[in-house]
Amino acid sequence: MRGGVHLVTGATEGIGLATAHQLCREGHTVLVHGRAPDKVSRVVSSLRQRNGDAHGYVADLSVLADVRKLGAEVGCAWPGLDGLLNTAGSFDGDYTGGRLLTPDGNEYTLAVNVLAPFLLTSLLLPSLRASEVGGRCVIASSVSMGAADALDDLQLERGYSGHRAYSLSKLCDAMLSRELHERYGSPPSLTFNSMDPTAECGMGCDTKMLRAGWGAWGAPADKSTISARMLTRAEWAGRSGEGFGSRREVADAPTRAALWRRCVELTGAEYPEA
Repeated sequence: MRGGVHLVTGATEGIGLATAHQLCREGHTVLVHGRAPDKVSRVVSSLRQRNGDAHGYVADLSVLADVRKLGAEVGCAWPGLDGLLNTAGSFDGDYTGGRLLTPDGNEYTLAVNVLAPFLLTSLLLPSLRASEVGGRCVIASSVSMGAADALDDLQLERGYSGHRAYSLSKLCDAMLSRELHERYGSPPSLTFNSMDPTAECGMGCDTKMLRAGWGAWGAPADKSTISARMLTRAEWAGRSGEGFGSRREVADAPTRAALWRRCVELTGAEYPEA
C-alpha cells in the first residue's frame, strides 16, 4: 500500500503517539491531533526531524464546537483521508476525580471517549469515502468495557465512578463501531473496526491512563502495533465490523440503534441515510 494520510486523535502521548511514529516510519502522512498546542508542536517537530510527513491539529474533544472545527479543518485540507484512528481518551474527568460536566452539559468521559469520535467520524465520512485505497476507521475500545445494562444511564447520573464511566464509554465505542459497519461499511472501500490497543501486549501498555486508573505499569506503548496495522496493512483490507482484543458481543441491533439515536441527539451529528 502506498503512503496514506491518517488522522490520529490523542497523538501526543501513549498509544496515539506510538502509532504516529510507526506510521511516519512506514512512509505515511500523519495528522497529529492533541489538546495542548505546545505538545502538538513538539510531536510534529519530532516526526519531521525523522523525515516524517506530519501536520498538527489542536482541539479539545470535550467541546463539541472544537470537534466540529477539527472535522472541518481536516476534511477541507485532506479530501481523500485514508485512515481515522480515534484513540484519544480520558479516564475520570482527566484525572480530576468526581463526575465532571463539559461546557455542553455532557459527562466528561462520555464526551471525550464516545461523543467526540462519533461526531468526528460523521464529519470525516465523506473524506474517508473519497480515499483511493479504501478509507479505514478504527476506534480504541477496551477489554474492560462494561455491560449493556448500564446504557439506560448514559450520563451516569446515578452511581458515578471513574471506572464505571470508562468501562461504559468503551462499550459504547465498540457498539458504535459495529453500528457504523452495519450502516456504512462497504469493504474494502470503507471499513469500521474497534480494538483494544493493549491486547497484544499481554500485560497492557504503559500509558498515563493505565497508571491513573489502575495504578499499574505495563509494556512500553510502542510494543502495541495493532492500531497502525489495522489502518494500513493488507491483512486488514476488507475486514470490517470486528473488535480486536475482545470476544464479547457488543449488544443486539436494537440496543445499538438506540445508542446511535441518543448520540445523534447529544451531538447533532448529521450522518447520511445508510
